[in-house]
Amino acid sequence: MRVAIITLPLHTNYGGILQAYALKKSIEALGHSADVIDRKCKIVPPPRWKMPFIYIKRTLLQFRPKSRRPEIFRERRILREFPKVSSLLHPFVTQEVSPRMVRGYNDIALGEYDAFVVGSDQVWRPRYFGRIEEAFLDFTSRWNVRRIAYAASFGTEQLEYSYEQLEACSALLKGFKAVSVREAGAVTLCDEWFDREDAVHVLDPVMLLPAGHYAEIARKSSEHPAKGKVLSYILDTDPSKKAVLQKVKGWLGGMPEHDAYIPDRDPRIPLARRIVPPMEQWLSCFADAEFVVTDSFHGCVLSILFHKPFIALANPSRGMSRVQSLLESFQLEDRIVQGLDPDDDGEYYLADIDWDRIDARLEELKASSLSFLTNALK
Repeated sequence: MRVAIITLPLHTNYGGILQAYALKKSIEALGHSADVIDRKCKIVPPPRWKMPFIYIKRTLLQFRPKSRRPEIFRERRILREFPKVSSLLHPFVTQEVSPRMVRGYNDIALGEYDAFVVGSDQVWRPRYFGRIEEAFLDFTSRWNVRRIAYAASFGTEQLEYSYEQLEACSALLKGFKAVSVREAGAVTLCDEWFDREDAVHVLDPVMLLPAGHYAEIARKSSEHPAKGKVLSYILDTDPSKKAVLQKVKGWLGGMPEHDAYIPDRDPRIPLARRIVPPMEQWLSCFADAEFVVTDSFHGCVLSILFHKPFIALANPSRGMSRVQSLLESFQLEDRIVQGLDPDDDGEYYLADIDWDRIDARLEELKASSLSFLTNALK
C-alpha cells in the first residue's frame, strides 16, 4: 500500500522530525511504502485577511515603554533564516526522512496514494497546523482512499477550535477508517466533541522503535558534549526551572551541565550561534547524559528509552496533557515538578527507576499500538 504521512512542517524541532522518521520507518516495516509530506512554507503565516491588522498592531506596540516590543515581520525573518539555522540538521531530514516537498496539499493528485495517515505530534492543534481542516484530510474528501489518524495530538485538554472548525472537522473525521490519539484525554475529546467513540490511545511513534535504533544513530555523532553531565533540554526557561536545574547539579556533587536547547528563532542572539546541531549529536546527548532535566515531551520519551533518571518540568504554555499522559502510562507521573522544596535532598529523584518494569510496560503498549497501525493499514 502507498501511504502518505501528513504531519507538521519539518522545521528545526528535533521531536517533530524524529516522530515523522519513526512513523515512516514503522509503516515501512509493515510492508508498505511511505512518504512524509512536508510543506515548503516552514512557518504558518497569519491568514491574509488578518495580516494588515497584525502588522498594524505590532507597529503600534513598538511605542510601548519599558517592555519587549514585538517583531513586526517575524515570520518573514524566520523563513529567511531557516536554511542557515537548519544547515546541520538538514542532512538527516533529507537522507533519513526523505520528505516529499509540496507547496500545498493540492499538489497531491488523486491515485498517488492508497492511504493517508495523519500524525503524530500536535497535528490537530489549530495554532500549530494552520488551516486545521487539512489536518483532517479535507483535500481527499472526494477520493476513495483510506484515512487513518495515528497518535494525533490536540496538545491540550482544552478544545481550541472555533464552532465552524469543530463542525467541519467533526464531519471530516467521520470519513476516517481508524482514529488513534497520543493522549488519554484526547480519547474523551474525540468522543465528546468529534463523535468518534472508537478513538484509542497509542504510543508516540518515537517509542515504536527500540532504543538501540536511536543509540546507533547517536554513535555516528562526531561530538558527545553531554557525556558524564547533567543534560538540560528546556524549551521555555524561567527562574523556577533554573532553580530546579541548579538543585539537581548540587545533588550530583556539582556535576557539570550541557544545555542542548538552541533558541534558533531568537533575533537577540547572533545567527551563527543559532545553528542547531545535527540529529546525531542531539540523540547522543540523551544517550550519554547522567541525568536529564527537561520540559520537552520528546525529552521525556528519550529519557525513558535510554533509561536515564530525569525530571519533567511542568510547561503549561505548550500543553501539559501530553507529558502527563505519557508518564502516567509508565507510572512515572511523580517525575513532573513545578518547583522543588529547598530542603529536598533528591533521594526520590536520584533513586534507581525499575527499568525492567518500564520496559515490560513499553513492550505491552508497543504491541497494542502496532496492532492498531497494522489493522488500520491491512
